[in-house]
Amino acid sequence: MQEEPAITAIRKSLVAVGCTVALAAGSTACGSEENLSAGQRLSRATDQLGERDSISVQMSIDAAPEHLQVLADDKDDPMPLEAAEFLSKAQVTFSTRSKKPLESSSEADVTASQLKISGPGGDVAEYRLVGDTAYYRMNLAQFAKLSGEPAPSVDELKGQLPEGFEAAEAILAGKWIKIDMADIKALQRDMGELADEESGAEKPSSDPTLSAETSKKLVTSLKNAFAGQVVTEKAGSKDGADLVRATASVQPLVTALVNAVRPIAKELPGGAKELPTAKDIKELPNNKVTVDFALKKGELSGATVDLVQLDEKLKAKLAAKGGDKLPLQLAFDEPTDVGAPAGATKVDVNDLMMGLGSLFSDGFGADALDGGPDASDSLFGDEADASDVGLSLDSNG
Repeated sequence: MQEEPAITAIRKSLVAVGCTVALAAGSTACGSEENLSAGQRLSRATDQLGERDSISVQMSIDAAPEHLQVLADDKDDPMPLEAAEFLSKAQVTFSTRSKKPLESSSEADVTASQLKISGPGGDVAEYRLVGDTAYYRMNLAQFAKLSGEPAPSVDELKGQLPEGFEAAEAILAGKWIKIDMADIKALQRDMGELADEESGAEKPSSDPTLSAETSKKLVTSLKNAFAGQVVTEKAGSKDGADLVRATASVQPLVTALVNAVRPIAKELPGGAKELPTAKDIKELPNNKVTVDFALKKGELSGATVDLVQLDEKLKAKLAAKGGDKLPLQLAFDEPTDVGAPAGATKVDVNDLMMGLGSLFSDGFGADALDGGPDASDSLFGDEADASDVGLSLDSNG
């Protein structure tokens, strides 16, 4: 039986970690006065996040390159050292601004959002959605490092682009381009209809939505299920921040959450078919996961989870390389700049698809993209995901 790669096990487990990070602040553990106080402080800190009308979340992994290589420790397809060095200094930043507090915002309230990937050589790629316009830029030389191979020269890249692609110079130079969201939605709709025709699937009557009443029931159900599953405690201080530690057993926690959601699943987008199955839950690690939250002046400033908690085999492989931790870190702050960039070149979405398709079909960055999501999703993102910023983390604790 082929051994499951460590990165696959971690991918399955991050849902459980996400539940712990997002919901630990929504409930205070029953127990000693110390635990109750820690839970209350964490709850208030996350309440303040929801009261903001903007936020920036930065994600990174604080580990040496040789330690990161164990995440893809496949003898047939090992992670190149160059890619590991890139990831060791990489940062992924998501930012959003809304007309309302984030806890009560809907898609229509979001005025701007941003997704940016940065590496040791600077920004690699960035996406912004401002009003009805999407903006993109990409550093192709930096992007090539993800595959562990050098980037082709500019002349080589130009030769791979179709004639008449006016945005070629801007893209190759790493400058901003812009596209109307109406054109992107039309392309996504056309591609979706084509996929449905080929698969024989029925086209949904309308996009599912989550009503305010259902949202409230969902939060209440999750918080009730969460009670008693997570224990919080004070964990000292670090870098000027007070630490609160939240600990939960993964399988019991996810089981409780799924059972709580199931009675209202038919009211949720996707329905019950989107819920994890018993088989999915059984594949999660049957151990405890701890998340450390950092609070500065009463506000949530960060969260850290050690990925080795999610896979015992990963822990052994890391130890063989002289390591013991793979800390995934989240930092919360205010956005610096999510506005419309100046001087962006307007591009026709069909020309862009043809141009980038020509680049990647000839092998540029193919290793980095191999096995990735659908091209339209990876290029344009999921607008609903980018603007779903509700933070219903209030607590009675």
